[in-house]
Amino acid sequence: MDRESLLEVRDLKTYFYTEDGVIPSVDGVSFTIKKGETVAVVGESGSGKSVTSLSIMGLLDAAGKIESGTIIFEGNDVTKLSKKDRRKLRGNEMAMIFQEPLTSLNPLFTVGNQISEAIKIHQKVDKKEAKKRSIEILKKVGIARAEKIYHSYPHLLSGGMRQRVMIAIALSCNPKLLIADEPTTALDVTIQAQILQLMKELIKDKQTSILFITHDLGVVAEMADQVIVMYAGQVVEYTDVFTLFKEAAHPYTKSLLASTPKIHEQTEKLQVIEGTVPNPNAMPSGCRFHTRCPYVMEKCMNNEPVLTNIHNRHQVKCWLYEEEG
Repeated sequence: MDRESLLEVRDLKTYFYTEDGVIPSVDGVSFTIKKGETVAVVGESGSGKSVTSLSIMGLLDAAGKIESGTIIFEGNDVTKLSKKDRRKLRGNEMAMIFQEPLTSLNPLFTVGNQISEAIKIHQKVDKKEAKKRSIEILKKVGIARAEKIYHSYPHLLSGGMRQRVMIAIALSCNPKLLIADEPTTALDVTIQAQILQLMKELIKDKQTSILFITHDLGVVAEMADQVIVMYAGQVVEYTDVFTLFKEAAHPYTKSLLASTPKIHEQTEKLQVIEGTVPNPNAMPSGCRFHTRCPYVMEKCMNNEPVLTNIHNRHQVKCWLYEEEG
């Protein structure tokens, strides 16, 4: 493992065992996150983004199972840890911000209770010190009247305020890795900008690494160093953010970019990606994007391409680039 690397995911396969059969939600995903780096994962709903993050955190539900692959965090394979050791790691060394804070916060406990509890468990401090640190972290995430909010219940707060509380809980133990799963989706643009700025400051001040899951390419452009594009449980493109927007290679990535509205361009109709993400129970043979791809060839229908390095650590899973690999 590279000394600069914090997290290395190698050939991760996560399956769900259901009444309808085995569903391969994540199928052979690999990537690396360096210390202080922000890696964005983009793709449509059903591409496997969130399941990848839950696999890393060890938060899969009873039906989900990591079938194979490794998740190396600071040199240790976390998939081999006991549940007890995984809990120690989670919240302390790595933390997660979920998309909808109202369903993630316990409605029966005050905001302060939920932050303090995390600090007491992981930092081994008394109740008084935990409260002090909780109020400090609430102020740090931009919450005015932090002492009052400390005693408030989640349902009394606005969406933006609840999301700040979720970030405060995630940051309360100074994690080295923060996973943010669509953390600004439900917020208006003003609050979204504030949350993104807060996360930028976190990277600058604490050298925290962030895995940022989103479908918003504007957020990717603003936040990411590296970008992973996922489709139907697989990585189809992996490169730095500048290369992605300047020289996107995979037809799926190109389609995503083309379907994003641009302020400086006036068009009557946005480009759309025809069709839908395939059902995990019935994946197409060959390239999984071939049923929607404008460049489809006969080879694509029957043979699955491999993730190929085309230049400067720019990886693409597409037969169009087989000669360049």
